[in-house]
Amino acid sequence: MKKLILKGSILVFLACMGASDMFAQQFESEEDSLDCLRNYSLYYEYYRQGDYERAFPYWETVYEEYPFFRRSVFIHGERMLDAKLEELEEDKEEHEKLLEEAMRLFDRRIEYHGDEANVLGRKGRFYFRHNNVIEEAGPGYQALEEALEAGNRSAPVMVLYMNVTVGKFHADLLDNEDVINTYVHLSDLINEAIEETDNDDLFEAKDVVEDLFADSNAADCDALIDIFGERVEESPEDKELISRVHDLLDEAGCTEEDLYYYTTERLYEMDPSASSAMNLARMHRAIDELETTREYLKEAIELEEDSSNRSRYYLELAELVNNLEDDPELVREYARNAIEDDESNGQAYMLIGHLYTEATDCFEDEFEQETVYWAAVDKFIEAKEADPELEERANEFIEAYEARFPDQETLFFHDFEIGESYTVGCWINETTTVRAR
Repeated sequence: MKKLILKGSILVFLACMGASDMFAQQFESEEDSLDCLRNYSLYYEYYRQGDYERAFPYWETVYEEYPFFRRSVFIHGERMLDAKLEELEEDKEEHEKLLEEAMRLFDRRIEYHGDEANVLGRKGRFYFRHNNVIEEAGPGYQALEEALEAGNRSAPVMVLYMNVTVGKFHADLLDNEDVINTYVHLSDLINEAIEETDNDDLFEAKDVVEDLFADSNAADCDALIDIFGERVEESPEDKELISRVHDLLDEAGCTEEDLYYYTTERLYEMDPSASSAMNLARMHRAIDELETTREYLKEAIELEEDSSNRSRYYLELAELVNNLEDDPELVREYARNAIEDDESNGQAYMLIGHLYTEATDCFEDEFEQETVYWAAVDKFIEAKEADPELEERANEFIEAYEARFPDQETLFFHDFEIGESYTVGCWINETTTVRAR
């Protein structure tokens, strides 16, 4: 064992001698250079064996006297301080002193080796790993804030910063505006980072930050209006601001506030789009201005390029027209358009099925009235095939309307056999299959 340690020490010493040429000009004397290398080689041997207690005094000499020597000295020190702090958890006074020393280590690392954004992020995360008392969050919170200002866009730093912000808010150390502004700022940073690098961690961070904000209850309607109402009024052409305020109001459920109506209309005026037209449609529908709703729905459909979204808009239009007027053929046309854009839109099939069940007044003959249920059940079957989540509901309607099929005696009387093809007349004009209840 001694021989192995000696061999390792010699290798470390030789490596340090190679490095000493690079830093020779920073040592005041050859004696300092040799002292640094000797302490480095001694601490490093103990460090790599995991014997932090024996490594620490030699490491401390290098760290205090020769901080310019190597960046790895700070990395090793961080790991050793991390372990020592865990051992001191029960000794609050000593734990506090050592944590302060650890904060100093990060500052000195930046001073001598740069990499400010990364090191400040590590500093903040280190602090909260060893002190999660929100009233004492100052040093760690400041480190995270400075890390973000310096350009740190790592997911852990942004999530932790939002988490601590919410914690400080719940402890009455920050107000609603602080939380809202932090959320807006972090959302912008995350979106920018996602554009630069398609990283799964960033997408996850985005979700976590949004959840933390939503659960904080900081963004109530009154707070949002107080914070952003005047800003929007002063900057009616600031599309980014108005879009952000609109989204915040929407997320907070403030869709009946005047500010929400105003931002919705401004977004549409500045940049007519499918989404802004749909927002206006839903806004007018909420206040029963249904004809205006219909016009905006049509415009949203015309502007929408995504077939899945357009399918949903067509379905909304079909349901609206169904409530507005007695025109089942037009309703079916819109529902069929929805299916054409997205075959998995089971709700559109369901709507057509219900239209058929209500079409018995198309016929005077009782047998013909019962045939509409064949066509209706066909649609309910198609609905559950298109969208399995509708199966239970569709089956309820299938069972209910199969009970209204003609009986076998009626089929015999009208000269039909089970399994034959049959075309339901009137506006339905659907070819179906003869069945009995």
